[in-house]
Amino acid sequence: MKFDLTGYDGENLLKTLHLKRVAIYNVNILDKSHITFEAEDKFENKIKRYIKNFKVNKTKNLFRRFPKFVLLNLGVVLGVFFGIIFFMFASNFTWKITVYGTKELSTNDIVEVLSQNGIRTGKINLQSSEEIETILQNNYDRIAQVSVIRKGTHIIINLSEKLVYEKGEFQPIVAKRSGIISKINVITGTVNVKVGDFVNVGDILVLPFNLDFNNEQIPVNPIAEIYAKMYIVNIKKVAKEETVLVRSGNIQIGYEYFLFNKKLYSGRAKNKFELYECEERFEFLFSLVPMKRKIITYYELCPQIISHDFSKERDGIIQSAVDEAYNELPKAIEFLDESVESEIIEGSLFVFVNLTINGLIA
Repeated sequence: MKFDLTGYDGENLLKTLHLKRVAIYNVNILDKSHITFEAEDKFENKIKRYIKNFKVNKTKNLFRRFPKFVLLNLGVVLGVFFGIIFFMFASNFTWKITVYGTKELSTNDIVEVLSQNGIRTGKINLQSSEEIETILQNNYDRIAQVSVIRKGTHIIINLSEKLVYEKGEFQPIVAKRSGIISKINVITGTVNVKVGDFVNVGDILVLPFNLDFNNEQIPVNPIAEIYAKMYIVNIKKVAKEETVLVRSGNIQIGYEYFLFNKKLYSGRAKNKFELYECEERFEFLFSLVPMKRKIITYYELCPQIISHDFSKERDGIIQSAVDEAYNELPKAIEFLDESVESEIIEGSLFVFVNLTINGLIA
């Protein structure tokens, strides 16, 4: 609220308002008897008690103008409001499904399978990309790998198919990881890729046959070394608060006795813990007789909520994610690059680790 006042000793009024804990701002003393200032609406009644001896030239309540603006522009406001609601509603619909990578499989059949599982165009589909991938893998044994991307109202499916061979034939060499082919050394078999090709897990690299002069297939056990530039990706998520299971201190012990590895007696009591973890160890009872017993220890577990302070734990969490990525590295590789990024999203700390290597892909 803005006040424009004329009266005797405006400076004294400002001091009085300050002593009465009235928050004012944008004060402008035009002369000794003419002042302007602004205050929050909640102080309106309090200020009016102290300005009875002043002439009020102009008082403007900025917040009360808003309803008037709405009434004068009701059509525009309603149009914007319903437009936003419609956009939010329509953006949850699926208007297009596209399938890439099919060879033997039919795109129409894949779309029909999705429709049978409640995923179709012209309706709201709340399934995640991972759920759609699982549906396709459960319905098609021929799919070697599938990835689903939801881009607005568009579902994009990328898949690769397995090559099927009859029983008794030699099996092809397939990719154990995803990557870009960098080197090929084939001893027997027919190469199915070339340097620079991107392959997914399960893609066929070397076919189990050689071609003779008449271009006829001679079945062989394929032998080859295929190198590729590969990416080891690890994504670690740590919530601000998470529930973990910790040992309560309560234990329960059972025994089993063996002679010459044959069970003689079991003294295992019925486990009474709802949540537990189990440890087993053996001990020999006599030095001359191969008699031993197995000691089974049950530890009761209780859920406990742990709160993380990312300002203190962030470096340790990032290092843990990096260590997990390095543990996935295959042997005999050439290390090329490391990329580590971290970001707090919706209260959880995400760490993205990407290791680039060159080595045997099969």
